[in-house]
Amino acid sequence: MLTEKQIKAMKPREKEYQVSDGRSVRGEGVLLVRIRVNGTKEFYFQRRVGGTKIKSKLGVYPALSLAAARDLCRVEKEVLVEAGTFQDLLNAYVSKLEGEGAVSASDVEWSFKHYVAEPFPNLASRPAALIGPGDVRDIIVRMIDAGITTYCNRVRARLHAAFQMGVEQQFNPRSYQKAALKFGLVNNPVASVPVQSDWERAGDRALTTRELAHLWQLLPENLSLVTSELIKFLIASGGQRPEQLLAVERKQYHDDHLVIRNKKGREGEPSVHVVPYNALMRDILHTMREIGETSAYPFEGKVPGQSLHTNSLSRAVTKLCARHPEKFDSPFTLRDLRRTCKTLMGVARISKELRDRIQAHALKGDVSSKHYDRYDYFHEKKDGLSRWASWLQTNVIDAQLE
Repeated sequence: MLTEKQIKAMKPREKEYQVSDGRSVRGEGVLLVRIRVNGTKEFYFQRRVGGTKIKSKLGVYPALSLAAARDLCRVEKEVLVEAGTFQDLLNAYVSKLEGEGAVSASDVEWSFKHYVAEPFPNLASRPAALIGPGDVRDIIVRMIDAGITTYCNRVRARLHAAFQMGVEQQFNPRSYQKAALKFGLVNNPVASVPVQSDWERAGDRALTTRELAHLWQLLPENLSLVTSELIKFLIASGGQRPEQLLAVERKQYHDDHLVIRNKKGREGEPSVHVVPYNALMRDILHTMREIGETSAYPFEGKVPGQSLHTNSLSRAVTKLCARHPEKFDSPFTLRDLRRTCKTLMGVARISKELRDRIQAHALKGDVSSKHYDRYDYFHEKKDGLSRWASWLQTNVIDAQLE
């Protein structure tokens, strides 16, 4: 067994090397000291899982003492390693969302692939029970280093939810019995990784009439026609939620309206939201039909048969804003367009109640509407969206800008 004196005496070599703390019972795992070329000494716990050696970093010497490292090893040995990998856990969580009809399922799947599986393939293939807070921290650190702020908190929340699902499966007698794939989770490693709270301020950015006119008239500058027309459609439709609109298949677009089905909406909101067309929306849909009349989605992305992804749309809006800082009072994002429409529809003298109904907010907190009012307000919404289109035509589309 190693001693503190031996570890202190270890010198770096041309290549990094590792020294074992001694033999242990077969299958239990062993403590290793890895000496980097720069002289850094790191403690690892190594075990075999399915014939593969897997290392978990415990800490750096001397901040972590030999005695403390051995204590952590004893904790690691108590972890029951099941077959389910980190990737399996992420896939299971996405499947759960899809089964619930959550509109966020595709976005969650994309974020796991883009920010976890692709940049950290070794981590993704590791048993889920061996993922620690440090591993989750490294995922978030990479995002922050890439300049990704608020969205890193979204990914953290999704990882937390995925691990929580695994923990609940482990301790729920019924789900544990039914589960074909088990993860052996006893705690949620994401819980120890704090939310970056300074990036979670409530949004209050709304574009002015002049700014919205600049945005509309810049389109489709350096954007695909599909992306450009989709941005216009979101504005013309009164600020519908992009993720919900992009989930609407062509068959849900009817002669005079489209139907947004939200199987897992927020409490108080309808599961079916009918949006009547105005003249601007009709023109945009006509353009989309000319591009591809047989596609499954009106706003099809680069992959045939799949809708344009929300993240692609969000990046397009952010980059467009960044290319023209002189035309906007401050930066804005895709999420701000919904707030902009809500605000400017008020400027267009559309009542708050009607604006709420156009954006599917009408039933929130309204007990009588939620439980008793079954009138669909189709004609009122149609009239409101027609007035909104006229206002946009005069004040945004035809506006004379310097």
